[in-house]
Parts: sequence; structure tokens; C-alpha cells
Amino acid sequence: GTSDDRGVWLSLAQMYTRAHRWKEAEDALDKAEALTTKKEDRIYLLFLRGAWAERQKRFEPAEQCFRKALDIDPSNAMVLNYLGYMLADKGNKLPEALQMIRKAVELDPLNGAYLDALGWTYFKLGEYELAEESLRQAVARDQTDPTVHDHLGDLYEKTGRIRLAAAQWELSMAEFAKSAAEDVEPSEVAKVQKKLESARVKLAKQEVLAGQPKPE
Repeated sequence: GTSDDRGVWLSLAQMYTRAHRWKEAEDALDKAEALTTKKEDRIYLLFLRGAWAERQKRFEPAEQCFRKALDIDPSNAMVLNYLGYMLADKGNKLPEALQMIRKAVELDPLNGAYLDALGWTYFKLGEYELAEESLRQAVARDQTDPTVHDHLGDLYEKTGRIRLAAAQWELSMAEFAKSAAEDVEPSEVAKVQKKLESARVKLAKQEVLAGQPKPE
């Protein structure tokens, strides 16, 4: 029953969001908002509301929350990266997304998630050399994130390196298998599995062709 309850409600909101218990998460965020008096504390609340909406694929309200947070603090790396990645992943406002994520990386250059977002945005823009540089750095920083391996696999496939792509997708599937169920979107796992199976078929065909005798 004190102002310290704000932190508890925020923690509960994150737990409920992770468990896809959307109504309980929203109620917890509302309770936390009633106890939020400082301007700087409102940034994190807006970030969590944005993440709550984005996890439900409600992208417009999510973007509104993130932009409100950036109105308060334009240099918040966490918000810049989340919004930038969300926009880039949908192929929307790519130049603005790139600007946001580059700023996030400048603020926290060793953050693997930010490097992944930067590489993925370059990939969406067709800047494959820059994409590979950032994605390889991201994998080096965060080898347990299945999404990072998936992105690097997509880059390798796009640039004609199917064997390297398959290896990254295998790593992605392995990391998905280690993840908690509430952290995994089945549709994302299915996408990676489909890409991996397709790559294996292509590699098998290449091996068959390579083993055929050349015509005299």
C-alpha cells in the first residue's frame, strides 16, 4: 500500500505479458500508472505498454506508446531500438527505423540485440554487406538468441550461401528448443523450420548434381 508498489505492479505486468495474460498485464500497468508521478518514470511505463501492445501484434498503439516515450527522452536507447526494429521488421519507414537503431547502437555499441536490429534493418534496405557485418557482430555477442541466427541465415541465403544459411537456421532451431515455452512464438519456429528444410533439399540436389559424371 505504498509508492513502492509501483515496481511490483511493473514486474507483474512484465510477467503477465510474457505469459500472454493480456488483461492481467493491462490491469497491472494501470495500477502502476496510478502510482507514477515522475516524468522519467513514465518512460518505462510507456515502454512496457508499447511492448504489451506489440506482443499482441497491435502495432499502431504500440508505436504511439513508444513515440510518447521518445517525446520525453529522445535518447532512450531501449525505446529507440524497440520501435526501430518493429518498424523495420514490418518494412515500414525504413530510413527512420535505421536512424533510430543507429542512434541506439551509438549509445550502447556492445548490445547484441541492438546490433541485430541494425543488421536486420540494413538487410531490409538491401545493404547486404553492412547487414552481414552487424549480424555477425550480433551473433558473436548473443549466441543464444534464435532470432539473431535466423536473421544471419536469411542474409546468407539471400547472398547465395545456402550451406552457411542452413547452419544458422540449425542453431536457431536449437536455441528455440532451449527457450521457455512462453518466450517462443510457434509461428516463428515453423518459419525457421520451413527455411531449414528447404535449404537441406537444395543442398541435397547440389550434391547429386556434383556427383554426376560430366558429359564427354
